Amino acid sequence: IYKKTLTGVMYSTGFALTLVGLSLVTTLVIMAVTSNVVLSLGMVGALSIVRFRAAIKEPVEIVFLFWSLAVGIVIGAGMIPLAVIGGLEIYLFGAIAAQGVAIMIDKKVDMFSAKNIAVIASIMVIGIGGNYAFGGNIPFFGMQVPCIAGAAIFGIILNLLLSIGERRKGKDSDDTVHEADAISESEGNTADPQ
Repeated sequence: IYKKTLTGVMYSTGFALTLVGLSLVTTLVIMAVTSNVVLSLGMVGALSIVRFRAAIKEPVEIVFLFWSLAVGIVIGAGMIPLAVIGGLEIYLFGAIAAQGVAIMIDKKVDMFSAKNIAVIASIMVIGIGGNYAFGGNIPFFGMQVPCIAGAAIFGIILNLLLSIGERRKGKDSDDTVHEADAISESEGNTADPQ
């Protein structure tokens, strides 16, 4: 996944191997310390004094490092299905988010317009606030709607409602331009050539 999603200048084979090794070492460490609290605290203390001096060339490499650590921790704790599903979830949501950002850049969407800020804020309040207040599901007419899905649906509906006025303004101005073109054409056609 690192190789396929890399957008930087250089692909580092060593870094890719480090990600695999980091997951394996983290798995072994977690398996060793899960049964002994004293050993786990000692391991945390030992790891806290280690300094890493390798330069991170791309910010996304930090994400891959944490992802690799998380996979190692989850597998070491014996939660293999969670590691597989979590890894796929991160990849899929990351791919969707990257495509969304690419589309917004391509279409030159103004993320700081009042409408877009209102939509983004509403989605975040419902998604994050709903997870905090309702434990992940919002009760809605007898159904339990997941907060993230409810936030997405609300955001789509709010965006459509707030876009009605913009479309109407754009349509009115287009109609005015077409009417002006039609008037100038008709005036040009009725004028007597000399």
